[in-house]
Amino acid sequence: MSICMAGIDWKSANMDKREAFSFTGSQVEHLCRTIAQASGAAGCVLLSTCNRTELYLSGAGDLQPDALLCQAAQAEGAQTLFTVRRGRDAARHLMRVSCGLCSQILGEDQIVSQVKRAYAIAHDAQTTDAALSQLFRLAATAGKKSRTQVRLSAAPLSVAGQAVALIEQKLGSLRGTRALVIGNGEMGRLASSLLAARGCQVTVTLRSYRHGQTIVPAGCRTIAYDERMSLVPQCDILLSATTSPHYTVTKSDLEGMEQIPYVVCDLSMPRDIDPDIRGLSSVSTFFDMDSMGGRDAHVNIEDRQQVEDIIAEQMQELERWDSYRRALPRMEELRALLSQRIAEDYALEQLTAGEQAETAEKMQAAARLAADKAAQWMLAGMQNQLDERALEACREAILRKAPQLRDRSMI
Repeated sequence: MSICMAGIDWKSANMDKREAFSFTGSQVEHLCRTIAQASGAAGCVLLSTCNRTELYLSGAGDLQPDALLCQAAQAEGAQTLFTVRRGRDAARHLMRVSCGLCSQILGEDQIVSQVKRAYAIAHDAQTTDAALSQLFRLAATAGKKSRTQVRLSAAPLSVAGQAVALIEQKLGSLRGTRALVIGNGEMGRLASSLLAARGCQVTVTLRSYRHGQTIVPAGCRTIAYDERMSLVPQCDILLSATTSPHYTVTKSDLEGMEQIPYVVCDLSMPRDIDPDIRGLSSVSTFFDMDSMGGRDAHVNIEDRQQVEDIIAEQMQELERWDSYRRALPRMEELRALLSQRIAEDYALEQLTAGEQAETAEKMQAAARLAADKAAQWMLAGMQNQLDERALEACREAILRKAPQLRDRSMI
């Protein structure tokens, strides 16, 4: 299986180190093209989320995904942060990622859509091939089955849910508290909805508003993004979740304020909120992505085994596909040898029976065509059972019986 990957995640590096490998969608698309061109890889997919960055490559040769990603991201010397996997190990790792087994929040909801989006970006960049297409399709299938059939944890299954749980743990009841949520993307909307559901008065920032297109969480107020700092002193909770490449809140923004929110929460990578605000005495609690999950969660052994069984099922499907793909050249040769052997025997029978050579040649051509189709149908029907060794054994058996065909063999 000519697939390899290199990854960095919340287990192997903290936010300071992971931040250098956090990319927006447009950056991911550019990097896929850059890495594919530089490496000569047949396929390239880059998965970049809040808690992990993983590069998947396919193709012949000694590909070094860790070195290629560090070079493309202009972060030479950071290769020691990455774990490199190859072949079946790389494929199975993506399956486990898609099922949420490697997530900071065990079984998280969002990872399947993030895996699918990573592949979609690479597809748009024209850096996918058959091997990575099949791998990511089956990984997404494993993730969807795991999500619908098994619940690995009773804890919230999203970063936003975990954040709100931590805020509630810190403040107690959220009823009557006030929150400013910076960002109205998927993460921001989810956090806003969860806070509002607990009785918090939530205000969400908007950079623009388009009637019928802009989604505002139910029960939430809105404020223009540029006016956000005017509302901060009135809030108990400040939460930011954007894809901005710059800080949405800096230390200097808060230093001159009479009152600062008790809880500050940053759900972005790269970070939205200047981590130096931890030094402000008025900030009671600061949460970021490294505060989410990572705790030991009680998981029923049977539930985890059910997920592993789903992964094993999809891995078997991938291996069957890979075996068939690698066997195609042998299958083509075997088909040609079968049809040639049958046609030559048929022509010899016609000549023995007294037919003219010209007639026998025409009959041979017809027999070859019929044998060729029969061989195609037979091999296609056996594709899930065939492998290279079995095909090679068939090839050698035919050539032992008809050594005159050996020089015409394709391989």
